[in-house]
Amino acid sequence: MRKLCHCGQEMSLDFRVLIFEGIIEIDRVPVFECEQCSHYEVLPAIKPDLLALLGELKASREQGLVLFNEVSELADVMYGIYRTWSETDSPSFESLLDQKCKERINLLLDVYGCAKGMEDQVWMEDISKRLAQISDFVNNSQFSRTN
Repeated sequence: MRKLCHCGQEMSLDFRVLIFEGIIEIDRVPVFECEQCSHYEVLPAIKPDLLALLGELKASREQGLVLFNEVSELADVMYGIYRTWSETDSPSFESLLDQKCKERINLLLDVYGCAKGMEDQVWMEDISKRLAQISDFVNNSQFSRTN
């Protein structure tokens, strides 16, 4: 999983801690990182989720640590693959990501059915939000556009 940096070198996927307003650490944020010039960019596919989180954090004035993969369904799937995948393994990270995203969508749909059966509106709304995060990515193939 790579992208070209503005310096001409390849950037690779990594996960970083971002510090928001000097008081909140947001860990496990997927970024493209260049080893040559140390430039990094948040993955375009997760940027909307990150911006939404930053807005919530600013409004709440909380302090501490947030694990981004607990907020973004796509980041969670990516982080799960990243922890165990190596470049020598097959299939490629991208095809594994596609497969795992589809599996997560199916799981979330099953959980939504359970929440609906229990008539738990709050749970249904949370699952709907998570489904939207990951299905938008799969439907729009956002990740493949960043290569």
